[in-house]
Amino acid sequence: MLELLRVTKTYGQRSLVRDLDLTVAPGEYVAVMGESGIGKSTLLNMIAGLEPIDAGDIRLDGISVPALDEAGRVTLRRERIGFVFQAFHVLPHLTLAQNVALPLLLAGRPAAEREERARELLAAVGLGDRADGWPRELSGGELQRVAIARALVHRPRLLLADEPTGNLDPETGAAMLDLFESRLRSSGAAALLVTHSHEAARRCDRIVTLTRAGLVRQ
Repeated sequence: MLELLRVTKTYGQRSLVRDLDLTVAPGEYVAVMGESGIGKSTLLNMIAGLEPIDAGDIRLDGISVPALDEAGRVTLRRERIGFVFQAFHVLPHLTLAQNVALPLLLAGRPAAEREERARELLAAVGLGDRADGWPRELSGGELQRVAIARALVHRPRLLLADEPTGNLDPETGAAMLDLFESRLRSSGAAALLVTHSHEAARRCDRIVTLTRAGLVRQ
């Protein structure tokens, strides 16, 4: 499903990652841990084609992400990747249902399907009664749940989640991890979960730690 082959990323004279290798199989759920500032968020951004790499290759379903032009990377994200950003990126001028349905809108799916799937995902994250509300009315934890619903609504092949339980209480965080697992397992999708939570990491199939020397399997 996902291959990182000798990936190198530098900032000026500083090497963030060098010759990094990682393989994620279909249906596999992988936790990425590591100290703050080590490059975990950058790793997800590189996989999604949001940041360039300096050397190596990243392949999703056999497609080389760095070899795509900008339009190709946009299409790849739209069709195959769900991304839970640490900063949520929920659009303030759209209702919650419209925010969640946005990947389906960009993919050209019919309005009725967009509405049905968005509301179904909002109900799954416990916000079904807020579908017509606005982001400004929500807490940080509720915005995080909207971002989770949006990442899952188009049934991605790969889920990239950056601290998806960071703003959630333990009970809600556990429920969101249950949702991830049930949706991904049923579709055969893979997931890369960046987290500082050992509880969240323990629920994954395996844990890798990002260090200056590369990825270390736990």
